[in-house]
Amino acid sequence: MDFKKENFNKPDVCPEDVLEELNTLRGRVAELEATRTLCGSFDKDCNLSINKVAPQGADNDYCFEDYFDVEAIQQIQDAFSKATNVASVITDLDGRPITRPSHFCRLCGVIRKTPKGLKNCMRSDASFGTKSPLEPIMRPCLSGGLWDGGTSFYVGDRHIANWIIGQVRCPPINDERIKKYAHEIGADEEEFMEALKEVPVMSREQFLNVCNVLCLIANQISILARKNFLQSQAIARRQVAEAALRESEERFRQLSESTFEAIFIHHKGEILTTNKAGQCMFGYSQEEFAGLNIDDLADPEYRDEVRERTAQNGKSRFDANFRCRRGKMLICEIQQRDIIFQGEKVGVCAIRDITERIESERQAKEKEQQLIQADKMVSLGVLVSGMAHEINNPNSFMTLNLPLLEEIWSDITPVLEGYYHENGEFLAGGLEYSELRNYMPDLLSRMQEGAIRISGIVNSLKDYSRLQPGELMWEVDLTDVINNSLRLLENLISQKTAKFEKNLAGSLPTVRGNSQRLSQVLINLLVNSCEALSDRKQRICLSSEYIEAEKRIEIVVRDEGVGIAEEHLKKIMDPFFTTKRDSGGTGLGLSVSATIVQEHGGELVFAANPGGGAVAKFSIPIIEKEDENA
Repeated sequence: MDFKKENFNKPDVCPEDVLEELNTLRGRVAELEATRTLCGSFDKDCNLSINKVAPQGADNDYCFEDYFDVEAIQQIQDAFSKATNVASVITDLDGRPITRPSHFCRLCGVIRKTPKGLKNCMRSDASFGTKSPLEPIMRPCLSGGLWDGGTSFYVGDRHIANWIIGQVRCPPINDERIKKYAHEIGADEEEFMEALKEVPVMSREQFLNVCNVLCLIANQISILARKNFLQSQAIARRQVAEAALRESEERFRQLSESTFEAIFIHHKGEILTTNKAGQCMFGYSQEEFAGLNIDDLADPEYRDEVRERTAQNGKSRFDANFRCRRGKMLICEIQQRDIIFQGEKVGVCAIRDITERIESERQAKEKEQQLIQADKMVSLGVLVSGMAHEINNPNSFMTLNLPLLEEIWSDITPVLEGYYHENGEFLAGGLEYSELRNYMPDLLSRMQEGAIRISGIVNSLKDYSRLQPGELMWEVDLTDVINNSLRLLENLISQKTAKFEKNLAGSLPTVRGNSQRLSQVLINLLVNSCEALSDRKQRICLSSEYIEAEKRIEIVVRDEGVGIAEEHLKKIMDPFFTTKRDSGGTGLGLSVSATIVQEHGGELVFAANPGGGAVAKFSIPIIEKEDENA
């Protein structure tokens, strides 16, 4: 062991010199605190590391090296020994050195060369533990009899090491007793006594002052070490937590980027960031979303609700309509949650486009209603078929007997005329004969026409029930069809509008078809126009025209009613589609009309009226000359 020999024969150190040296030492401690950490967790090679984190309250397995930077403590120990002219070393609880000895005298080297002397020295060092680190132990060495002092390092309530100083001679001095100890341990007495002369001499009072300073320094270092150790643990835990948070945020980012839903991170509705799905859904870039609120994307009807729910940053789920940048309306499902993002409490809003799902559900409900209506129509067809049969029986009686009545009237007319000329005016059925003879033929003719019309209606009902088209076997004058239809609707039209206009062609070529079914189409269109009016000042215009270039006749019905919504134009002729189901609509009128027109080789179309309302047009091909010659 290399022993220092300087200052061995110095006189007692004065208090002023000690204070000056301690001030220097205090400055050195401050310098070390600023440049090096005195504590921390250390690996086996005594390298400082903050990765070793102990659970709170579980530091009983840590030793001196885990709390202190041994090299930094070594410098403080060396400086302290030089300032106070005492030997110094830090040992574990079993007396084994932790630091390198500072300023050790040659005498201790001589003693420790012998087995007994070494054993006694270690026993003496291990006995310097104290329960109060501010109260030093000061006593003669158990080995050579030199004066030693010491204190303990405590971390919390745990005793982890001893700091031992001394190897000084305090008067009175008994050299004979020390010489006997050299003989006792088997040391070379001459070498022993020569080394004894080099041991510093210090009064007990002065040595006590040095021991007290030692306690203050050791205690402050222990407190600092404990604080720094706990701080390093806290920093390490924070780093672990921050790493976990970064990992969590990265997972969240990856999940949000891979989902098909629009994800908005927001603070009380103000958009902070969004994922690619949100940018794609609404047509805005990440930069364009900056400064926008989520309710800015909502349809005006839903903005107040969206603003209220997202501003709460709470937990909610609701549906609302949004509009993307291109103006397309989206039906969306919104889920709202609170999360911690980048250290702040924010809201995460997931917006899912459910437009297709809602539309599919709507179509499914329509199909369901159509099936229900179809089932009703089957039952109605059976009922209509039975009713048609029942109506046909009395109507057949009328159609068979009305010609007979015409013959009877024709036969008795000469008799009645003779009676009238001979006897003058007489009453028949409450009418004067002169009036009756002019009225009776027309009366019988109209009764015959009504019976035929009833028969035609019954046959049409039978066609409905069979869902088969009527036979198209005769030439039809569409002017007659128009006039007959208007006679049937005269009362309804006069009730609904005061401005009914007709713009009919003077004469039209004939078409091949069924006049009753064509009349049914025109009646259906006129009835729909009447029902669309909300004021008698609104007009209906009926026109007919022969388009020679296309060899077609076109009939147009225009009204100034409520019109047809754009989204309904493509579906208006679908079976069972109706916007008047609550008022009894079945959705079959226009569907049947379109079928009838198609059976006649024609076309039925609907459009918006530029002046408001709707326009319905149907066209039918005329009979061409080659058809007539066929």
